Amino acid sequence: MRALTSEETEEALRAHGLDRPTGVGFAFRDATPDHFYDWHAHVYHQLLYASQGAVQIETAHGRYMLPQARAAWIPAGTRHRTLLSGARGASIFFAPAAVEDISQRARILVADPLMREMILFATRWERGVSETDPLASSFLTTLALLCGRWLEAELPLFLPRTDHPAIARAMDYALTDPGAASLAGAVAAAALSERTFRRTFAREAGLGWQVWLTQARILNAMSLLIEGQRVTAVSAEVGYNSMSAFAKAFATLTGEAPAQFRERHSASA
Repeated sequence: MRALTSEETEEALRAHGLDRPTGVGFAFRDATPDHFYDWHAHVYHQLLYASQGAVQIETAHGRYMLPQARAAWIPAGTRHRTLLSGARGASIFFAPAAVEDISQRARILVADPLMREMILFATRWERGVSETDPLASSFLTTLALLCGRWLEAELPLFLPRTDHPAIARAMDYALTDPGAASLAGAVAAAALSERTFRRTFAREAGLGWQVWLTQARILNAMSLLIEGQRVTAVSAEVGYNSMSAFAKAFATLTGEAPAQFRERHSASA
């Protein structure tokens, strides 16, 4: 894994022409699957599909986990960092006018069969082709229009962050070991009363402490499963005494069973 500096990240963007996009859209395949790109933003919207491995994306609002066979939407102008860990896939970039996105926030999408096939088909058209190829322009315009519908099917594979000192301390405490984290420990780390902590956490994170902790545990479980650890061991590691409770929480958040998730990523590896 190579972590790029800010200057190296900007140089990579220039080398691939991502700093000077043209046309309605274009495709880009990253040939470096084990890189950590520093903070940057794109002029165009980015639809990133992971066909193999896993991707982590961080924005000013929080951290996102993009597992295999899912897609991430990163609006134009959104500063973010990207960690590619054994990941392969493709990105389709769209002109801001091609896709209406009022929310202006990153999100993880389901990536149904139609989306996957259209993204893979669109990878034949690199930057500039849509301006001279009518088929490329028509196809990418249609794909852009469909993105508006896909943006409504969001997966909650996201951990909010905050600049509030007390709540940030509680989040850091929990992320050190999500499986062992507790409300009492978080309250102590925040140095607040439980009532004030609950109220402040919900205001800062946009969701309650227990919901946030569950998401943190499942995101941690995803990382462990991608590494190849057994489901039973992962369940205990992230704080679940019951396999059925873990499987239910995992499926609710990710849309699939932990064993199925592990099998897909293990087969890919």
